Amino acid sequence: MRISILLFAISLLSTCLSAQEDKLNRRAALGLRLSQVNDSIAKVNGLNKPQGVYVISVLEGTTADKVGIKEADIITQLNGSIINSIQDIVTEIGRYRSGDKLEVVLYRNGKRLETKGIAQARPMEQSDLAEVIYSSVSYKGNQLRTILHLPKGKEKAPVVFFIQGYPCQSIDLAYSPQQPTRKLIDDWVAAGYAVYRIEKPGMGDSKSDKNCFDIDFLEEVEVFRNGYKDLQKKPQIDPENIFLFGHSIGGIVAPLIASEFQPKGVMTYGTLVNTWFEYMQELTRVQGLYFNLSDIEIEADIRNATPFWYELLVAQKSNEEILQNEEIYKLLEEEGTLESFKNGQYIHRHYTYWTSIQNLVLSTEWSKVNSHVLAIYGEFDVEALNPDHIYAIERIVNRHHPNRATAKLIKEADHGFVRFQSMEEKIEVMNNGQYWAYMANHYHKGVGETTINWMNQLK
Repeated sequence: MRISILLFAISLLSTCLSAQEDKLNRRAALGLRLSQVNDSIAKVNGLNKPQGVYVISVLEGTTADKVGIKEADIITQLNGSIINSIQDIVTEIGRYRSGDKLEVVLYRNGKRLETKGIAQARPMEQSDLAEVIYSSVSYKGNQLRTILHLPKGKEKAPVVFFIQGYPCQSIDLAYSPQQPTRKLIDDWVAAGYAVYRIEKPGMGDSKSDKNCFDIDFLEEVEVFRNGYKDLQKKPQIDPENIFLFGHSIGGIVAPLIASEFQPKGVMTYGTLVNTWFEYMQELTRVQGLYFNLSDIEIEADIRNATPFWYELLVAQKSNEEILQNEEIYKLLEEEGTLESFKNGQYIHRHYTYWTSIQNLVLSTEWSKVNSHVLAIYGEFDVEALNPDHIYAIERIVNRHHPNRATAKLIKEADHGFVRFQSMEEKIEVMNNGQYWAYMANHYHKGVGETTINWMNQLK
């Protein structure tokens, strides 16, 4: 497959603490934005093959900055552990707390360097609008960090439970006050809504027997089930006015939680209702057109990849069984994903994460939701692909629970709550590698306005 699958970017940006209710200690934070090393990057740095992780940017004052890591470095070892993927470095830095010693091996301009330093604690997330309360939820080998933004001076506040998408990364946003998700949170808080988030296993400060990269989708749903039960008990919020907001794959989690707890309302943004097998085919076709591949090239990519997707998602064979197929083995080798798949990983998650999503019948799950529903799609969302899914959600819910669901298309919005003037501008920004810089100054306020207006009508 020639097309890079655009689900979400992965970043090693971490976060915060203002008010704290427990003794879940702060982890160290690198303060890096990273990508995988491709053939061209490896060649420029004198590497025989792709290895390590490539540094896109370094945040000032963080561990990486103080250790001496620079933009465009390739990190290959951290405290003696070999780093060949973003998962490797996320897992390794997750072992350390503030004050621990770090030794880094990296390549810079083709030269191998070693550097040492002390791990720095994650900074604190701050807000002029809210009291930021850090606590935790404990269950079945997990102690997971929770973050509650509580509007200042507000008693028994209605609350939005923000359910994030698929990446295994921290939801703390202290390093990213200009990030659109944080601006959306601030909009909700300014309107009088508390906002609640929970980390996935092993992410942020969380302590877990099993890391996010090793769990399947239903295990991830348990994270949010336990988060919801914790939220219901918080004295600062109104348990009769809980609203779910499921972003991307969080929009698949949302109906599973809502069917059990029946919150006041459910909002989804940029999600889907078909099977994951169908989605992978549609994703390849739609994104191929956006990125100027010919129809012939796209068709070839789909036909080449479909046997792999079938074995993984429909036949649901293990990775060892799938790799016995020589054609699939060769395909993954050419893609550069062979080694990660041997280790059980596909698109930055354990392969069983995707098979467990494939097993869900999402039309049935949505039919069980008796809450009010707002299904949102951004006009320039190249991850959710098209608005068909929100109209399907609207149709399914209203068929079983009349007049409960509304679909809404937000003009000029993309998957990450960013505003673009056109799809051409969106693609150009992505192709130029400027998305992260662009998003900081182009939050789409229509996302906040649409959700706030809808919730206000229901309170």
